[in-house]
Amino acid sequence: MSKLKMKTKIKKVFKCEKLTLVMCIITILIGIGIYTDTAIGIPIKENLIIFFISFFPFLIFLLIAKLSYKSPSKNKKYRTITIILSLILIFYYFVIMFLSIFLAAINPVTNPKYYNYYVKGEKLEKVFPSKIPNEAKNINFYYAPGILQGGTMYSLYYVNNNMTKEMFDKKYKSKAIWIGKIDEYKDKEGLLTGVFSYTPSYNKNENDYTIYLIEGRCDNSGYCNHGSFLIAAFNEKTSEVVFCSQDW
Repeated sequence: MSKLKMKTKIKKVFKCEKLTLVMCIITILIGIGIYTDTAIGIPIKENLIIFFISFFPFLIFLLIAKLSYKSPSKNKKYRTITIILSLILIFYYFVIMFLSIFLAAINPVTNPKYYNYYVKGEKLEKVFPSKIPNEAKNINFYYAPGILQGGTMYSLYYVNNNMTKEMFDKKYKSKAIWIGKIDEYKDKEGLLTGVFSYTPSYNKNENDYTIYLIEGRCDNSGYCNHGSFLIAAFNEKTSEVVFCSQDW
């Protein structure tokens, strides 16, 4: 295609309402942000719902852009429609952000292949491994974002027969603010109650683990109605490893 034809084509595109084109760009970027933040790794049905509601505004503005391109004489009318829809978007995005997070919260990510996608950031990387070890067996991963009274949770469980107590100590002892068995922890009542939730060790051999509490915070209610913790734990008897972070 010659440069002249290319310029002509670009000019034709910009015959449509400029504000609508701007909103097309803004809404597709917001849609990508919402979708990648909440839908990756959740079941296909909920994934498609979030995909549709994330990109619905973009499709609407794209349609308006197409109509205004075909009828430049009506650009003033399309500009008015674009302004009205842009104002409605504030409420729309508020609602769909809540809906998207809600769908993600009740459909937690459990496939370990998404581990590196979700477990990132300075806080988590202090404890969670940069990648799941190749020798890990019986891998159990869980991630759910927090919403309303439900807290954000990250949990990784696996069996590693190459791991030893000495190796675990070397990595986490210096970082820990407390080390011990779960029934030995008396500082903040209720803080470690859900340490082994969503792992095969829940309500089974919990007291066989040595817990390395890296961070722990509680409110002043007397039983940690709100708080957070970050732990690593190792069961020397069974070579089970658990990493968990909760914020509620």
